[in-house]
Amino acid sequence: MQTGHGLRTAGRRLETTLLGRSVGSFLALQGIDRATAIAAQAFTALIPLVLLVSGLAAADHRDLVSDLLVRKFHLEGSAADAVRELFAQPSPTSTGVFSVVLLVFSGVSLTRRMQRMYQDAWRLPPRRGVRGSLNAALALAFLLVELGLLFLVRTLVSSLPAGWALGGTISVLGSLLLWTAVPWLLLDRRVPWRRLMPTGALTAACAGIYALATTVYMPRLMSTYSLRYGLFGVTLALIGWLLCIAFIFVATTILAAEFDRDQDLWATRLRDRLGLGQRNDGQAPGDGVPPVGGELPSGDVRSLRG
Repeated sequence: MQTGHGLRTAGRRLETTLLGRSVGSFLALQGIDRATAIAAQAFTALIPLVLLVSGLAAADHRDLVSDLLVRKFHLEGSAADAVRELFAQPSPTSTGVFSVVLLVFSGVSLTRRMQRMYQDAWRLPPRRGVRGSLNAALALAFLLVELGLLFLVRTLVSSLPAGWALGGTISVLGSLLLWTAVPWLLLDRRVPWRRLMPTGALTAACAGIYALATTVYMPRLMSTYSLRYGLFGVTLALIGWLLCIAFIFVATTILAAEFDRDQDLWATRLRDRLGLGQRNDGQAPGDGVPPVGGELPSGDVRSLRG
């Protein structure tokens, strides 16, 4: 009996911690369903992107996407052959204006879905009208340009001495910039840049760890699935990979938003020490982000305590 009471007490205490509140918010926002939808939308946007890249690439680099996946996952044998067959060079008639239009529509749909997730995690109302769609389109353009630049830079530094270390550092810094700028745009710039840096740092760190993990398990998974199910197996493995990335993206966003709202003394002190406090940044009244969920900013809480 005492054991059960102790477990309930420990459970209630856990619910009041940052981790407990983050888990509660993840469940309330249906995080698994959102991650699944984002992964599916990302895979849908990947197809026209592959067609467009293959069509615009030089004749001797039409297999750019498949070669990139083979190198990233360190694939060999049947798994590498299956990936190259899946992303085989399309015919010239399959690229062009239609691929661009399809990429824009699918990409904007993806960023709009991400935008709704960010708004719900930060408890901000959606901004209707053209401005919200414009920011989603800007976020898509920034995402594509940043990923393209990261790929280009890593390709250039890979031949240098200790290129793997330099490339890894550039990837981490680029991911930090990417996952700070994208939510800033998708939240319609209503949250100051510095308050979104924990989101960028968490997402970049977890994505980097997962990228290292993929080099261990993805080659074996791709080989097993390609032998069992052929091209369909490779597709399943890629969807599973995107699903894990989407789960990381949703979970880190919710955790960072809960950290921004956390009024515990350690959290307010850490935010102030890192320069992440909830100041108005000189904005006019009504232009900044209101306190979320009726909570006071950390500075107001300390003034009341004093």
